[in-house]
Amino acid sequence: MSPGVSLAVYHLLSMQTQTLGHYLLPNLRSIRCDFYPWDLVPFLRLFLNPGLVDVNISFPGDGLHIYRPATISLIPTRGLTHLRLVSMDDDDELSMDALHNLLDEASETLRSVCLDGQQSTAVFEKLLQLPNLRCLDVRHPGAQISPSAVVSPSLEKLVFGYNEGGPWLHILQNAPSLQELVVIYSGSSPTYLQKLASSLSKDMRRTLISLKCSSGKEAPLTESGLRPFLSFGRLTTLELTTSCTGWRCGTQLNDSIISELAMALPRLASLTLGGMPCKASTSDVTVMGLVALSTNCVDLDFLQLHFNTKDIISRGTHANSQTHRFTCKLRTLSVGY
Repeated sequence: MSPGVSLAVYHLLSMQTQTLGHYLLPNLRSIRCDFYPWDLVPFLRLFLNPGLVDVNISFPGDGLHIYRPATISLIPTRGLTHLRLVSMDDDDELSMDALHNLLDEASETLRSVCLDGQQSTAVFEKLLQLPNLRCLDVRHPGAQISPSAVVSPSLEKLVFGYNEGGPWLHILQNAPSLQELVVIYSGSSPTYLQKLASSLSKDMRRTLISLKCSSGKEAPLTESGLRPFLSFGRLTTLELTTSCTGWRCGTQLNDSIISELAMALPRLASLTLGGMPCKASTSDVTVMGLVALSTNCVDLDFLQLHFNTKDIISRGTHANSQTHRFTCKLRTLSVGY
C-alpha cells in the first residue's frame, strides 16, 4: 500500500465518528483487545461506542502501522477515564498526532493512562498537563521536556522507566499528591537509588505510602542506597529489588541498617529488600534484624530479605526475647534457595 493510499485510508476511518456500537452495544463500558490481527480493525467500529470508559488495546508488532492511528482516532473520548495502549512508537507520527488529539479531547475525564512503548515529546508533555490524571504508567526514551510543561497536580500513582539523563528527576519535584511510585531502572549505576531519593520532594515524605524500585541489571543494594528512604515514615510498602549474578549477592546490608529501618518505618506492611534470596551466604543480616522488624513493624505482613545463611542461628541466640512486646503478624516470608 502506497503512502498516499495509506494516508487516505487513515483520514477515511478517522472521519467515521458514528460507529455501529452506538446501536448494537450501547451499554458496553470496557473493551480489551490483545494483539489483534489488523484485519479486525474494521470490526472495532462494532465496539467503540460513546459509552466506553475503559479502553485497553495491544497493537500488533508488525509493520502495518497505518491502522494504528485510525484505531486511535475511533476511540470515544466523551467519558473516557482509563486508557491503555501497548506497542506505541514515537517515530509513527500519524499515531502520535492521533494520540495527542485524543488526550486533548479527553483531558477533563482521563484518570489513568498506560502507554507501553515510546511516545513523542509532545504526547509526553500533554500527559503531564492532564488536570485530573491519577495514574500514569509510561516508558519515555529520556527526551527533555520544556520548562513550561505542567505536572498533573492530581497524580497519585506514577510508574516509569528510569535512566540517567531523563526528565524524571524534574517531574518528581512537581508531583505534590503522589502516593505510589514504581521505578524500573535500566542502568547499572550503584548510586541510582541515592539520586532517585534526592529527587523526591520534601512534600512527598508526607504523601508517599508505596515505593517500588527494581533494577534489571546488577546495581547492588547497599546501606547508602537504602538510608535516604528512611525519612519516608508513611511508607506501608517498600520494595527495592536488584539482581544477583552467579554466587555474588546483590544485597549488602546488616542488622544495624535493618534495625534503623524498622524504627524509621513502623507502618510497613510489605518489605522487599533485594530480589529472590540467592544461594550465596548473602547479606550480614541475622535473627537480630528479624527481631527488630517484628518488634517495630507490628503490621508487617510480607517480608523478602537476604540474610546470613551460615551462622544466622548462632548469632541470633543473642537476640533479647524481652523486646517482643507485640505479636508478629508476618504471614509470608520469602527465603529463596
